[in-house]
This record gives sequence, structure tokens and C-alpha cells, in this order.
Amino acid sequence: MKTQVLFSYFLVLLFTFATAKPFAERGLADNIVKTVKNLLHHGIGTFFDPESEGGAQGACGPWADENSQIVAMNAVQYGDLNKKSHWCGKKLKICSKGKCTVATVTDACPACKKGCLDLTPAVWGQLESDYNKGIIPIEWDIYNGDDEDEDDERT
Repeated sequence: MKTQVLFSYFLVLLFTFATAKPFAERGLADNIVKTVKNLLHHGIGTFFDPESEGGAQGACGPWADENSQIVAMNAVQYGDLNKKSHWCGKKLKICSKGKCTVATVTDACPACKKGCLDLTPAVWGQLESDYNKGIIPIEWDIYNGDDEDEDDERT
């Protein structure tokens, strides 16, 4: 999917340079940046201990604890909480304030709003050192292992 998106942006940029109007006059730079930002999911990150909050076995099946590199997907995007979601097993690249990590969706968060993720303390700690905060702003997307930030993967 990223390859298709990048190819589309390449075509837009190629078209932009082929026209006579300056880039800034057309406003395309701002539109491209806005479009790329809209491709990411935005929300709030919270943290939970799978063993004491919701059960050590997640909605997707695997067992987890506070050291597991996993997240719980918000109910809106997870879908039917009584079934295994298409999100189950997907790796997500999650970023907050310039720090990023990769974690796997293995659970659902019934109380989380769209775009939000519930992180284990292990994942939280890679994005924020202060556990007293309770919430952090996050951006996330599916991680396919094909971007330049492979050093961010902690799984």
C-alpha cells in the first residue's frame, strides 16, 4: 500500500514540476503534506496490564503480559468485539513526540475511541518514560517493515 501511495505522490510531483506555475502559487505543497498526514491514524495512547485489566488472553487469542510488545485496538476500528478482527496480528508503527516503536495488535479496547490504542507498559515505555501521564498523543499506521525506520522496531 505504501508503494502505491508513494507512486501516486511521485506522479503528483512530476505533474507539478511539468506545469508553468510556481509550486507555492498552486498550493500543492500544503495539500500533499495534509494528504500524507491524513493517511496516518491519530489518537490517544493509554496503557494497560493485560494480566490484570481484561485478561491475559487478548481478543485476538494470544496470551500477553506487561512486557509484551502488543497493543489493544480501539473498538470502533477493531469491529465486532465478539469476533477476531482483521486487525489481529497486524504490526503497527506507533509514534509520539518523535519517538516510534512497532507493536502487534492482539487485543481490543472497548473504551478506546477511534484512532486510540491501549499499549502495554513495555510499548508505552518506548514512547514515554513518565507512566504518571496516563495518556499521550499518538500517530500510527500499519507497519510492513519497508520504511527507513527499521531501527525503531522493538519486537
